[in-house]
Amino acid sequence: MASSNFSRFEDSIQRLVEGGFARLFAGRLHPREVAVGLARAMEDYSLLTDSGDQIAPDTYLVLLHPSDQHALLAANSRLASTLAEELVEMARGAGLELAQPPSVRLLANDRVAEHSVIVRALHAAAKSDTTQALSHNGSAYPDSAAPEAALIVDDRHIPISRPLINLGRHRDNDIILESGQVSRHHAQIRLRFGRYVVFDLGSRAGTTVNGVSIKEMPLKSGDVIGLASHRVIYVEEPASLTDEDDEDHTRPYDDSLYQSED
Repeated sequence: MASSNFSRFEDSIQRLVEGGFARLFAGRLHPREVAVGLARAMEDYSLLTDSGDQIAPDTYLVLLHPSDQHALLAANSRLASTLAEELVEMARGAGLELAQPPSVRLLANDRVAEHSVIVRALHAAAKSDTTQALSHNGSAYPDSAAPEAALIVDDRHIPISRPLINLGRHRDNDIILESGQVSRHHAQIRLRFGRYVVFDLGSRAGTTVNGVSIKEMPLKSGDVIGLASHRVIYVEEPASLTDEDDEDHTRPYDDSLYQSED
């Protein structure tokens, strides 16, 4: 995906927040948080074919606290289909193709904090004859081109073994930081164009790199990421890691998040 397409996601988010999108959530969810979650899921799980086509996910799982899910569906029974329509426009604006019209499922899960949202995406329509040589992130680089990197968190070496790492206080994060100053979903590290980039997720205390406040920043070896009182060091020195350090301490995604709708 060309870098200009990422700014188009921001344009789509702003359009949604300023439009009637905000009224869909009846004050229970922040509309920008939902819009950002959908855009990031579309970006992070997009696929690149060997012919150069960018394919957006066609299935989106919107995970909500049970009370939020019940209230939102009671207030608007067409919420899922309305979100799906917005995803079509978002994909078109970012120059992504869809294998089939997208579907959205609003799922109740008590591990999601009240008034929060988690969005996952997948390619339900993908078939072996159309998904050869696919790579995540819409990146022009295959996964093998990603730097062999790690995070140093509380004296632990944590290898980065996937294209997306979530950091925060909530238990659904890949790296959990136990501090009241850290937001539930504080920051995210994502693979973009063969480089890891750190993003602040609208956290209360903010995110810094080498002491400078950032919204997003490409990382280089030795950078110190500040999340409230926590310091996380990003390194690209795999040769220095011992066999013990090579163990993946990041938490795998929990399949229990994907519960059935009520």
